[in-house]
Amino acid sequence: MSLIDELESFAIHVSLIGQVKAGKTALTNALIGKPNMLPSDVNPWTSVVTSVHINTTKPAGANAVFNFFTTQEWLSMVEAGGTLGEAANRAGFAAEANQMRNQIREMQQRTEQRLGRNFNLLMGGQHTFMGFSPTMLQKYVCLGDETDASAPEGRYADVTKTADLYIDSDRYRVPTIIQDTPGVNDPFLMRETVTLNSLGNTDICVLVLSAQQSFSTVDVGLLRVVRSLKKQQIIFFVNRIDELSNPNEQIPEIDAYIRGILADQELPTDVPIIFGSAVWGEIASFGMNATGNPVSMDKLDALAAARKQYANDKSTEPHPIGSIAYTLAKAQDLSGLFDLRNLIAAKSRMDNGFPKLANITQRAREIVSSSLAFLDQSDVTELRRADEVGITGAIARVEAVHEKVQQSCQTELKAATRVLLSSISDTYSNFLDHEEEALTAETGAPLTDWKPNIEVLRRRLMASYAKFSETLPIKIGEILIGAAQEVQGAYDEVLNNPVKIFHVEPLQSNCPPKPLCLMKTLPLDISSSWLSNWMPKKVKLTSLLRKLNKLVEAEAMLVLAEIQSDCIDDFAAENTMIVDGFFEDHIRGLKNLVLLRDKGQHEHALDALGMENGIKVRLETLSEISDGLNALATRIDADLHETAEAT
Repeated sequence: MSLIDELESFAIHVSLIGQVKAGKTALTNALIGKPNMLPSDVNPWTSVVTSVHINTTKPAGANAVFNFFTTQEWLSMVEAGGTLGEAANRAGFAAEANQMRNQIREMQQRTEQRLGRNFNLLMGGQHTFMGFSPTMLQKYVCLGDETDASAPEGRYADVTKTADLYIDSDRYRVPTIIQDTPGVNDPFLMRETVTLNSLGNTDICVLVLSAQQSFSTVDVGLLRVVRSLKKQQIIFFVNRIDELSNPNEQIPEIDAYIRGILADQELPTDVPIIFGSAVWGEIASFGMNATGNPVSMDKLDALAAARKQYANDKSTEPHPIGSIAYTLAKAQDLSGLFDLRNLIAAKSRMDNGFPKLANITQRAREIVSSSLAFLDQSDVTELRRADEVGITGAIARVEAVHEKVQQSCQTELKAATRVLLSSISDTYSNFLDHEEEALTAETGAPLTDWKPNIEVLRRRLMASYAKFSETLPIKIGEILIGAAQEVQGAYDEVLNNPVKIFHVEPLQSNCPPKPLCLMKTLPLDISSSWLSNWMPKKVKLTSLLRKLNKLVEAEAMLVLAEIQSDCIDDFAAENTMIVDGFFEDHIRGLKNLVLLRDKGQHEHALDALGMENGIKVRLETLSEISDGLNALATRIDADLHETAEAT
């Protein structure tokens, strides 16, 4: 039943992130297929991660669930000013840390006054509803009028941690969760952490940019996210092309600009970039022609006319969705909405659905093989039953392999961890050396000209972690392949079955979690401005260098601690659980074979299975199931290959 439960709970996670006024929420509504479902005028300072669950299992009696921060989460922001406040204290910026705490305290006091005695009742709780409306959602996810306690907008937004909405739709064949996020550039509140935690589980990330200001300074946070994701997870959507003066001419310029930024940041440049308009998408989806802006519609007509020359060009070779060649050649779906849906669907199948189905198919094949071995040993008409001594020896052998595998995995993890932490420490040290050199290079030069290159630091930290997360699973995977071979050998010996009815598939190694701490606003992102405030005060260079040393040291300690606890320790715990489960299943299977040596247990098994004739029927049925699973595995491989070529 666990495999069935796993299949039923499977869903594709799609996250939309972007700067303010990029039209992200309007695009989310268009993707969902429900106009104006989510309020589109949301301030990122108080907005909430909103997850729309499409065709997933619903909680009992609820289609809308709003979770609130706990008291401890709420208070922790003031006690230390968050992670940044902690770093400020360590580096000696006590005044700045106090200022940060005062800002948060004022916000909290306004919130507590607005909610009154309901405030304490909300902390750590949730509100659930059978239905929901845009007006209701405004209370939980939108900025409200702080001077009017009766105003519906934003009444609970300050204390709402997450919002989960559940709908059904025939637009999505696979259960899908679409997340509208408030952004990743909130340095003080826990909003940034909540947003990044949601991105930590995403399968597909759509980065929404505004066509008129693609990659403004606000979008630095987007590059942090891109750096932490795999290339196949990323889709760029450049929205609001209806607001460009000449979309047909400007689109290739914007495409080149974005890919140039990615190249400068040493990020993949061959990611899909879709150009479109959420406004046009709503019109195409919902037939809202009457409400269309006349200027916007004129732009649509002009772009369609400019693209007509490509419509009858039969010689044009197909290009992948999101390439500039594809974008310039298409005369349909100028809103980009349907291309975005198709690309999400393709990535859902190829990068998530097929691999998940392949994994479950493999595990189902193992269950069938185990059942076939058990039934084969239960059949009194055959004389292939293993002796008890052989099975007991096989159990001891598998237990020894289990212990060896866990030790080998721990050894590899410790070695990889040493390399990673050393690399991170060296990166901070090199950064400090470089900045000290920049400060002292020109004697007499104004210190106000100095600005630390924090993005280069972040890039190198990400590169160190990427190397760790790529090489460690390979090392662990080699250990797990060897483990499967040794367990297979134990089965082959005790079953003495020439057809080798039982086949042990190797485990798939898990991947280390995304380094959310490197996606966050680093203390240096904020504290470099503190240092800048010092410079006009004619402080001595030695004093500034001392401050910089303490700041970098404090930040390095925080990052190393978070990498250890949130990434390395979590990876170790999950890997241990996976390996333990694998060996426990096989040891249990061998012990079941021992039970069949006992006459009473054997007869009980025969009764339960329907005696010899029933066993034969089950053997035949399981063999058919095994053949079907093998065929399914072959088909999945073929579909994966076909989808890869199509995209």
